[in-house]
Amino acid sequence: MPLVKKRIFLTAGSTSDQVLSGTTYEYVDPNTVIRVAAAVDTAGTSATADTTMNFTVNNAEFSRDASVSALVTGEPFGASENSSYTMNNMITTGAIRNRPIITFTNTTSGTRTIDVAVFIGN
Repeated sequence: MPLVKKRIFLTAGSTSDQVLSGTTYEYVDPNTVIRVAAAVDTAGTSATADTTMNFTVNNAEFSRDASVSALVTGEPFGASENSSYTMNNMITTGAIRNRPIITFTNTTSGTRTIDVAVFIGN
C-alpha cells in the first residue's frame, strides 16, 4: 500500500500547500483507506496547539484546526493503525473520485518542522 511521507518547514503564520498535491494520490477511488499521521518538532518548547491540521475529502471536514502532537524522541514516527501520531483514519465514500486535502498551519512567531505520513490503501 502506498505511503506518502513529507517533512514540511512552515514559517511563522503560514499555511502549507496541499500535502498530496502533485502526487499520484491527489485523487483516490471510492472505498480507499486514508490514514494521516503528523508530528511537529517543537524546537525545545512544550507548545503544540500552535500547529494545526485541516483535512477534508470532497468538501467534507474530518479535521479542522486539529492540534498536531509533538514529536517524541525515541518514538517511531509513522502512519500505522496503532501509532500515537495518527490523526485521522477514514474510508472515502465518494462514488467516483475523492480528493483528500491536507494542510498545516503554524500560528507561532517561529518556524516549525512537521513530519507527515499519509497511508493510502484498500
